[in-house]
Amino acid sequence: MFSTITSPVFSELVIVLTERCSFHFLRDPSLFETLRMMNEALPFKLVFLLKTSEVSRGKARRELVEALESVTVNCFLDFLESPPTVRCE
Repeated sequence: MFSTITSPVFSELVIVLTERCSFHFLRDPSLFETLRMMNEALPFKLVFLLKTSEVSRGKARRELVEALESVTVNCFLDFLESPPTVRCE
């Protein structure tokens, strides 16, 4: 289904994370294998969008950045042309 996107403006794959989300899913290699296959079909920039309250935003962002650093060290994101972006809403 992903390979059927034909928009010339498509460039980002955004994964939305909420306050209730744990970043343990980032330890699952199958997630990154799926993302790798999707990127082969249609290259994209990976974006993680945190949808949290202002009170917990800083902590959630730090935890996500730490989890992504671990993922990067393990070369799970080596298929991307640029590192993932973290945005907060």
